[in-house]
Amino acid sequence: MFNDKNVIMSKSIVAVLILSLISIHKISSQNQKIFITSVKKGDNSVEYNYTKSVLGNYFVEFDLESAANVQDLSSFRKTYNLNLTQDSGTFFKLDPIDKEKPIYCSYTYSYKKGSINPQLDNSIVYFLPFKENKEVSIYESFRFNVKPEIWKNYAVYSKTKDTICAMRKGIVTEIRKFTVADKGNTIFRTEIIVDHADGTNASYIGVDEKSLSVKLNDQIYPGSVIGVMDNVVDNDKNHIFKFNVYYFSDEEVEGIDGKKVRILEKSVMPIFYTAEGYQNLRSDKKYTVKYNDEVFSKEMTSQEKEKYSSNKKLL
Repeated sequence: MFNDKNVIMSKSIVAVLILSLISIHKISSQNQKIFITSVKKGDNSVEYNYTKSVLGNYFVEFDLESAANVQDLSSFRKTYNLNLTQDSGTFFKLDPIDKEKPIYCSYTYSYKKGSINPQLDNSIVYFLPFKENKEVSIYESFRFNVKPEIWKNYAVYSKTKDTICAMRKGIVTEIRKFTVADKGNTIFRTEIIVDHADGTNASYIGVDEKSLSVKLNDQIYPGSVIGVMDNVVDNDKNHIFKFNVYYFSDEEVEGIDGKKVRILEKSVMPIFYTAEGYQNLRSDKKYTVKYNDEVFSKEMTSQEKEKYSSNKKLL
């Protein structure tokens, strides 16, 4: 069987800005998706604002390196992890000690895809990522250095290339290929990342690239078709599909060996609606996929509900 992959954060673009209230060096890059600017106010305070030109959840790691004439500087942490909740907004404001003098400081920032320690919406119920009435056996795979309650993938093995469907309403923000080792060969697999409204992400691993029914920035709904399983099989000729719901974290946890480990991702173990009822998935258990209107429309706007109210069949 091929080796499991470690999911890592998306590429971060590092931007460095040395701020002087006399001269500001602006960042310019064709690949730049997020910009941070500072605005000097009439009282010599400085406001830090951002603009985001890409869909999906992102967070900024902001490092205030040095500063002069800043009030309550000790109350500011060395590094800030800041979620971008809108397309533009204000991070924070620095107030001067001496209001007659300007603030001088330098800072760096980088941004990554996802939300850092978001407020999870625990009222959300998920669908299993298959067509209705499909019976699946769920297995779990883990990371070598953290406990299962911190991170896990759910895996399904199938003799057929089953259809993969969305678990929850969200936006397709990344379609990426990665390599795995399989019997001494290097093969490619495709992962679909979907961002949810509460800052969590869904990962769908093992979707046939040629079968994709979604593209970047598509809005998808619970039960809508994403694609079908790819051609990667294990020694028993089973197609392998993995899924996970997670968010980004910067917390320190106790690893398997008892040592402290700083984690980048933390899995969510959501409740799924199934023919067997509302379930937290357990390894080596069988479940039958079931849809219902309440779960389907939970996160819909009134316009979306009206649009799909006459169609009892999910997308």
